[in-house]
Amino acid sequence: MAKGYEGFEALWHNLFWEAEDAPSEVPLMDEFLEQKRGQSLYIGSGSGRLLGPLVEFGHDLVGLELSPEMVALSKQCCPEAKVIEQAWQQHEGQYGSILIPAFTFQLFPDPQKQLQRLGQQTNHLYLTLFFPWAELSGELPQKAWYFDRRISLPEGFQGELETWHQIKESTGSLHRRHRYTLRDRDGQVLKREETEQRLRFFTDVGLKKLFSTSGWEIKREIANLGDYEDGDLVYVSTFHLEKVAS
Repeated sequence: MAKGYEGFEALWHNLFWEAEDAPSEVPLMDEFLEQKRGQSLYIGSGSGRLLGPLVEFGHDLVGLELSPEMVALSKQCCPEAKVIEQAWQQHEGQYGSILIPAFTFQLFPDPQKQLQRLGQQTNHLYLTLFFPWAELSGELPQKAWYFDRRISLPEGFQGELETWHQIKESTGSLHRRHRYTLRDRDGQVLKREETEQRLRFFTDVGLKKLFSTSGWEIKREIANLGDYEDGDLVYVSTFHLEKVAS
């Protein structure tokens, strides 16, 4: 079972996302929810970065989050949103739809089993996955630490993120470590923390087979969060899935 975010990984989560030059997933989730009835569940709701705006838009949405630190951040930024502190594998309930944005699904072991269980809780699923083109192409060095990004913190302090990865295309696995460094205004290291993740990734053919064998039908597919032109590589795919009637 995936471990929840903690320490700098939780505390700096929103700041690193804000520094990303990428489209927001909120409009896609909002559009999906507009077409659904009943209460929806957002698995891996994190710091409330996406949950808060959707609740403000009036959607009947409940967050589910494993990390106590992320739940606390969510309650600070959007206290009106309901968040349950629990791992999804331990959560029971029926929902009009379930949302798993931001690649959370790729942290789950045994994807076919997880998709089958999701089909017991809802008939409508929103799912966003990424494909690691940069790692597979060698654009990013394997088994070596490399600079990822930097954020500005209060009092002139800096937060830095470095990443290390190992990828196995044959098994569709990506082992990734993150190293977070807090530096003072003079650049001196005050503290370092390391985390690691093991993610699954899927080819287009393999993914469609996985959906089919798990009882799901693709109703809509969106490339690169809607920022896509013909000929672009697809780094991120968002799916609207519907459970196949038995």
